[in-house]
Amino acid sequence: MLRDPETIHPVNENKTWPEIRDKLRQWRKEHVRCSDKIVELGEYALAHYSSNLGNEKWAVYEQLCVAALDLCPVKMKVVNRCIQKLAEQFPSSLRVSMLEGLKSEYLKKWDEALEMYNGMIEYEPTFPAPYKRKVAIYKAQGKVSDAVSELNRYLTTFSCDHESWLELADLYIGQQSYKQALFCVEELLLQHPHNHLFHQRYADILHTLGGKENLEASCKYYCRAAELNSSNVRALYGVLMSSSTLASIGKISAKAKSDNLTLAAWACDMIEEFYKSQRVGKSVILETASVLDKLSLK
Repeated sequence: MLRDPETIHPVNENKTWPEIRDKLRQWRKEHVRCSDKIVELGEYALAHYSSNLGNEKWAVYEQLCVAALDLCPVKMKVVNRCIQKLAEQFPSSLRVSMLEGLKSEYLKKWDEALEMYNGMIEYEPTFPAPYKRKVAIYKAQGKVSDAVSELNRYLTTFSCDHESWLELADLYIGQQSYKQALFCVEELLLQHPHNHLFHQRYADILHTLGGKENLEASCKYYCRAAELNSSNVRALYGVLMSSSTLASIGKISAKAKSDNLTLAAWACDMIEEFYKSQRVGKSVILETASVLDKLSLK
């Protein structure tokens, strides 16, 4: 049975109008960034089925605008058209202002974009997007200190935003401000105590700081990360490195040295078991075993 040609997408004959609509919805919901496909389907949907979309067409215009920015300068006309349509429908919308700010960013009109974002923050301090865009601008300009200051300002209001805590930790690590980075990850551990990656991240920073106390603490956090997720090989390697280093320190008791060597041996066994369970090539297993022998003093 043939489909009505009016409902068939001109590029992909297997996509009907409902499928196009549902696909655009799915991409919006899942925040998928496939800009070329979004522009292709979005333009077609708005050109042929604008009335079918109803009020949903404004969400499609916004989605299309963001995707078209990724494809600029080729799709700059699409960006301008989308912003114009949205501005006419929503003249005082902060979301439309965000799109204008993104356009200024693409054109590298940093001061103009910052002025827009500052105005939005002053108008609505609880709107998170302009804070984050300011951080992005400062990073693009290489102004890391300004990015750190803006993120700290943002987190005083949005303290539960774990992605921003991670971003701030990364910025501090880039500046070798490890104690400040530890504070950021501590906030993450308070909010997500069962996330093995945050325990691992905290241990990584402690291990970088070095010193007996920090190494002992890093070993504990690596162990906790491995306990939460036995497939976290980085955490297992962390246990191995921390415990091996502690065992080689002169000023520790014989029992502490024995305990650390036992822990290092356990980490070696777990790593070997992991690689064997992944069905990797024999050469990889042998190479891993050789590395482990060197690291663990076996």
